[in-house]
This record gives sequence, structure tokens and C-alpha cells, in this order.
Amino acid sequence: MRNVIITKNKIALALVAILTVSNVYSRRVMNGNKTGGENPTPAAGCSSAIALGVLELNNVRARIESTGGSLWQDRANNIADYEIPKRSSNDDPKFTAIYAGALWMGGQDVNGQLKIAAVTFRAGGNDFWPGPLNTSTAEIDAATCQKYDKFYGVSRAMVDMFVAWYQSGVDDAANGTTTQIDDFPGYTIPDAILDWPAHGDISLGQDWHLAPFFDRDGDDFYDPNSGDYPKYDLVGDIDCRTTRDIRLFGDTTLWFVFNDKGNTHSESQGPSIGMEVRGQAFAFATNDEVNNMTFYNYEMINRSTFTLTETYFGQWVDADLGGSTDDFVGCDAERGLGYCYNGDSDDEGGAGIEGYGTTPPAIGVDFFEGPFADNDGIDNPLTQNIPAALANNGIPYPGLGIGYGDGIVDNERYGMRKFVYYSIGGGQFNGDGDPSSALDHYNYLRGRWRNGGAQMVWGGNGNSASSGGTVLADLLFPGDSDPLFWSTKGVSATPTDWSEFNAQGPSNPNPVGDRRFLESAGPFTLEPGAVNDLTVGVVYARAVSGDNLASIGNLRVADDKAQALFDNCFKIAEGPDAPDMAFQELDRELILYLSNKKVSNNYNEAYNQKNP
Repeated sequence: MRNVIITKNKIALALVAILTVSNVYSRRVMNGNKTGGENPTPAAGCSSAIALGVLELNNVRARIESTGGSLWQDRANNIADYEIPKRSSNDDPKFTAIYAGALWMGGQDVNGQLKIAAVTFRAGGNDFWPGPLNTSTAEIDAATCQKYDKFYGVSRAMVDMFVAWYQSGVDDAANGTTTQIDDFPGYTIPDAILDWPAHGDISLGQDWHLAPFFDRDGDDFYDPNSGDYPKYDLVGDIDCRTTRDIRLFGDTTLWFVFNDKGNTHSESQGPSIGMEVRGQAFAFATNDEVNNMTFYNYEMINRSTFTLTETYFGQWVDADLGGSTDDFVGCDAERGLGYCYNGDSDDEGGAGIEGYGTTPPAIGVDFFEGPFADNDGIDNPLTQNIPAALANNGIPYPGLGIGYGDGIVDNERYGMRKFVYYSIGGGQFNGDGDPSSALDHYNYLRGRWRNGGAQMVWGGNGNSASSGGTVLADLLFPGDSDPLFWSTKGVSATPTDWSEFNAQGPSNPNPVGDRRFLESAGPFTLEPGAVNDLTVGVVYARAVSGDNLASIGNLRVADDKAQALFDNCFKIAEGPDAPDMAFQELDRELILYLSNKKVSNNYNEAYNQKNP
């Protein structure tokens, strides 16, 4: 499954795992309509995050600005920057499938006051700033924000090589050999390993344990010279289903930390929560659909001293699939997948944007893992009996959560529980359009229209004011993926195959447009000190023939592989290391010698790994 580059000691793979990090940023102007509007000057405290990261390993090139809470957007040039398929040179046409993305979170305190942190394009300001919070006060200073306005890039191949180099030195010391010098001539520990942010500053009240690391000598202090390293599961012995062991994922990884307390929330305009978020963006290099994917994991820690109820976490996406004005969106209820597809069979470009052309692709975001559901003392069931699922806080489809029906009490985590959408600007009908207040963001998070908080309904465009629908719905446009009507809490509704594409017509006009969508999980109670994880994966697929709907089937196949990868703790079997080759020249013949060093996983041809 892994696309192994056959080079000595995998040095080339470590170099190919490109992790581009920059602290240079050209400020631009933009608002929710992707046109002008100056960014405000911060009132006090932390300045806006400016660090840029690029996740670039497989068939995707994705811009990351998550020290400020945002993804995939080139804000300096007002263009999309989730590039797939990745260009081989800058002279090739650039195809992009997503314009922007961000985390949203919000809930109510004991007095019913809304606390929220959410950004879209960061045009009106910011809700997130770099750095870890004080564990007691949930505060941060400007110097700390500036210090952590960066990405920490590392690759699995880099760490593999370091561990092999270090272990060979240990073996040499014990056996009187020279393996380290022979096998790793001129090796020095990379700066990415030496400068790994394993520890917070305890004098500032930060958590001592920050970025995950393997502590070889068990002294609780990160020191690569003692064999410590950024913690990948190199052995494959960590079972994420039974233990919460923090580690890095992927073949290449960008790690970062941010918070919502660095300054006034000038984007959502809501009071802060006190969240510290430790994120990682990662990707794999394979020879299958996983090569077209990127993944994002967020460890979310409530550093505040208050409890939030009716809390939701969400992933917001502005998926511009090539040309931005002819898109539809939908979701797959069984898989916990939100996606975007073209409204017709030809994706035209325009205004400097490349269109994908005929048989356009589909792009989706799988909401693998959200917050813990509230404890209720039972193992909530995974059952297709909708009344039983509703009565016992269960789910009917395994893609909507994890820990359900596994015999373990109170380990259930939400998956996608709401899927909502809106169109650019002021909207085409009542309740639609970009959020402009804290309550607007929160209404979308809890599956309501922003204008007055009316609930969304099944049928038409999902808005009762326009479609006349009366059956309340949690997941809009599920197509044929919700045969049990989980979206309507078991109430049968028509049409049974409800999508934006099918909703077109004189009675339910639903024109194509520039769509945004939001997948959210909740409601739940967020306690002080609570630690939750949110994990999503971006999947892409393109059919070789057919209309604008053809690629949705391929997307589902790709997403099944992404789900299997998540279910297996993001473990992919490594192929055997390439052997070293030597030649002996004789009279009219060459003798080829193949050998594997002790540091190889195929030493003495002992490679034996099962593809998980």
C-alpha cells in the first residue's frame, strides 16, 4: 500500500516529504464575498497569526494557516490553495478543489451566555491565535503567541532514520563495532528533531507535555542526544481503540498549537471559551486512493474553569470545486461524509480559475471523530432500530461515531450529527448566507438557519419558508444514504433520495452556486479540563467517464478506505527496505550482491508485516 522509493536508507523519501514552513505573509483585503474589506487592527494582546505551512507529499498540495485556525486558503492572493492533482511544475495549470476551511466551536455557560470561537476567511478579524494557554488561568501573552506562530514539520522517514542511527550507535558501544559510521556517514540530527516543541514553559504555567515525544530513557525530558524523538508509532503496538496515547500520524506531519484567548474575537464577535488546540496536518504516500487525501487531528483542551452546555464542535468548509459558481453539496449519512460536486457535467473555470472540465471530480470531508458524548452509564448501541437508537443515545450507521455497541461504557464519541449548508453572501432565501454574528455561527453549528434560528427541514432547499417542508432534518441532502431516516429521527419523508441535484425544478428551485458546508457534532457538555479529539480527512475522487454524479460513487469507495485507515489507527504497513547493491566486475560478467544492514527491516530477509 505504501509507495516506497527505492533509495539507500530511504534518504530520498525523507527529502521528498516536503514540509514548507514560512513566517512571511502578505496581508490582503477580503470579506465573506471574497472581495475587499480591511482587516482591523487588534485592540490588544496577541497579533494575528502569520505563519504559513504547506503539506505536500502525495498528490495534494495544501496550504495550512492553522496557527490562526484556518486552512487551504491563500489569503494574500484571494485564491483557493487546496491543489489536487498537484502540479509537477508551476507552468502546469493549477486545479483546486477547496477554497477555505476552519474549526468552529461554541456552547452556553451556566448563565446561558454564548461562548464561541469560529472563523471563515478571517476577513473581519480573528478568533484564534498561536500558542498554548496557562493551565490555571487559561491566559496567554503576546510574546508566547509570537513564539508559537510557526509549524513544526517532521516526517516518518526522518524519524526512522534517526532511530536507526541512534540504535546502531548503542549497538556499536555494546559490541565494539562501527555500524553507525559505516551505515550513516556524515549523519547529523536534523533541526526538526532537535527543535521539537516537546515541553511548555512551566514558569508561564504551560503544560510541561506539549508535542508528543518518545522518551527513551524515561526521565520525562526531551533530549534527542539521549535517543528521544517526535513520537510516531514506529513499532505499531499502540491500539488507539483501547488507549489514548498521543502520537504523530502520517508519513509527513505538520504540528502546531493555537488558542482562542489571545485577543478579542473580532471574527465571530462572541466571548472566548478558553480552548487550547494542538493540531497536526498529515498525509501518506501510497499507490491507491489514500494518495489523494490529507488528514487533520485536533487535541482540544478546555483550559477554562466553567462548564459549557449545548456545546458543538464543527468543521466548516468552503469547497470551490474548480469554478466556484456551479457547485452543489451533500452528505453521506452512513459514512459521516460531507461533500461537494459540480452542478452539471462540465466544470467551467473563469476569473483565473481552472475548471476541471467534463466528468468533474468530487471532494469530501469525513468527520471521523468528534467530542465525547455525555456519560450516561450505558454502552450506547449501534443499531438500525431507530426508536432504540433514539431512546438509548445510539446510532444506526457506524460512520456517525465511534465506541457505540462495543461493550464499553461511556467511551462513545460523536461523529457527524449535523450537516448544513449555505450560499455566498446574503443568500437566495430566508435564513441563508454568510454568518455575521456569534449567534449566526452558533445557529449553523446546531443545525439551524442563521436568520432567526429556524430549524432545517427535509426536502427542497431545506428551508421551510421556501420549500414548504415540515419534517425537521439534521442532515441535509443525504441522497440515498439515509434509508432509515436517521436525519429526521425516524420520520419517513419524501423524496427518499433527496439531493440538491434532485431538488431542482419549478416547485423547488435550487440553482447551483458558491456553497459552504458545515459538519458538526453535539450537543454535549464541555467540562473544565476536558480533553477531546476532532479528526477529519479530506477525500477526493474522479470517475473516468459519466456525468457530474459519477464521481460521487468513486468518492464513497475512496472514503471507505479512509475510514478503514482511521479505524486502524492510521497504520499502513511499510514495505521491506530496499537492499544495498554492490557489483563485482569479472571477465565478461558482473556479479550483483544484495544485502540488508542490521538497521533494515528486512535484515536476514526477516521482513514480515501484514497490511492492516
